[in-house]
Amino acid sequence: MCYIIRSGVIKVRRDVDEFVMASLPTPNLTGMTNMLPDDAGLFLEMQTEAEIAIITTTEAHQIIAEADAWELLAGHIAKVSANLLKNNIIMTAPTTYEVVRFQLVMLLSEPESIRNSVSAAKYILERTRLSRSTVMKILAQLKQGGYIQLDDGLLTAVNHLPAKY
Repeated sequence: MCYIIRSGVIKVRRDVDEFVMASLPTPNLTGMTNMLPDDAGLFLEMQTEAEIAIITTTEAHQIIAEADAWELLAGHIAKVSANLLKNNIIMTAPTTYEVVRFQLVMLLSEPESIRNSVSAAKYILERTRLSRSTVMKILAQLKQGGYIQLDDGLLTAVNHLPAKY
């Protein structure tokens, strides 16, 4: 199936442990390629109200062919590939601090509605394999050093994150 996501904030989660694999920017198009097997165990979770159309991949290919929109599709697939590489770089950062740092930057780039509804710790824990105590320790030290501002756990500002911890 092909999902045409016109609006909203969507997370891609893994079935077995509900790990957040990615947040999808909108508008977005998923299911156009066979990059993932049917049994990949992923599902979409809406964080906000969303507008999503569902058609078969065959129908989507027909529409793209009729509109001669292959160049647009190629650009979209290139962007998806770049995002996959970026996520891989984030998840394989050499230190725990760098993983947290990347996640804080990602949280800061989320829409305000998300930043105001999820704690920084929860955001990081949903997207990494880090322990809660490690994340809480790093966040507390960054807050104490004046690098970030948290209000009831919500990230309100990033003043300047040091490159090294």
